Amino acid sequence: MPTARRLRSTLLGVALAAGFVVGPQVVSADGVDQAQQELDRILGELEGLRDQLGQLDEDYGAALDRQAELSVEIAAAQAKVDQMSTELGGVEATLQDIAVDRLTSGGSGELSPIFSTASEYSAAEQRDALGRLALDTGETTVDNLQAMLDDLEDARQVLARKQQEAADVVTTLERKQAEFAELEQVYLQKYEQAKNDLGAARLAAEEERRAAAATVRQSNNTVGITGGTTGGTTTVSPGRGGGGTVNGSTGSGSGAGTPAVSVPAVSGKAGIAVSAAMGQLGVPYRFAGETPGVAFDCSGLTKWAWGQAGVYLPHQSAGQYASLPHVPKDQAQPGDLVFYYSPIGHVGIYIGGGQMVHAPQAGDVVSIATVHWNKVVGVGRPG
Repeated sequence: MPTARRLRSTLLGVALAAGFVVGPQVVSADGVDQAQQELDRILGELEGLRDQLGQLDEDYGAALDRQAELSVEIAAAQAKVDQMSTELGGVEATLQDIAVDRLTSGGSGELSPIFSTASEYSAAEQRDALGRLALDTGETTVDNLQAMLDDLEDARQVLARKQQEAADVVTTLERKQAEFAELEQVYLQKYEQAKNDLGAARLAAEEERRAAAATVRQSNNTVGITGGTTGGTTTVSPGRGGGGTVNGSTGSGSGAGTPAVSVPAVSGKAGIAVSAAMGQLGVPYRFAGETPGVAFDCSGLTKWAWGQAGVYLPHQSAGQYASLPHVPKDQAQPGDLVFYYSPIGHVGIYIGGGQMVHAPQAGDVVSIATVHWNKVVGVGRPG
């Protein structure tokens, strides 16, 4: 028996020396791979939730902007209805005066019975009688009177449609707010769990590593299609597509034969907007927020900051992008707005050096962050 044990020990030693016993190492490698896959899954899930929250915030902002527009439109529509009603009432009053004059002067022609028994006649019948009376006296025509009535009815229908849209917008706002609150709880719970499992520092480092790796992949995929500048203009694609690395940053791509596009000059008000945004560092993120010192969401911050410079922007990043002239990524300057994702769901204010100030997400605060150009779909220049 001792001889057999010595033999097994000798064979095991030879196997180890020869590198034949690899079972534990394989298991360890598999374990690392599985752990990395799980980490990537968690980070991907968190990123997906943030994108969903951003889109809900965007939808809410668009509804808020539409609500503000409708308020103005409804007021104008109501004023038009009131004016037309007053004009029509004046015509009817004139016709009634004519009828009374005919009654007291004994003029010829049949007097409409509505002036003696008006309560027995519908509004339509009264209008018809007034029209016939007007035609008899030569003061107006039935067609003119009917045109006024038709215009008034059209104006009332426009007003009713806008009032209904306003009611629908309120319903949309309430629904989006409820959806955001529900999803926000899911996100915050998962984020806290990830911090508990990984540690806050490691989670932040892994998210940064993931974004940096995506940027490298994007750069590798776009080598050879980087844009260039010549004589104050830049050859860029008119679309939103990302670009390659130019002078250390990610530039917009261009295809062969793409016409040169002029880049607008940097606004002299950009410094005001940047300073305003920087003054809000540490202010909490809040859904649909745009109150300095209290809370902001991403587009609320950019809207408010540029508002301090006297430039109006809608409270929605997609709306902001649509309203601004665009510049190539590699020509971004402080004060420019950097837009993320497709559809657009996030925006920040570029402050130079590859960094921006933004209101990131639920549970966070206004802060400075590195711009991940691979996720940027465009750069807008307010002012």
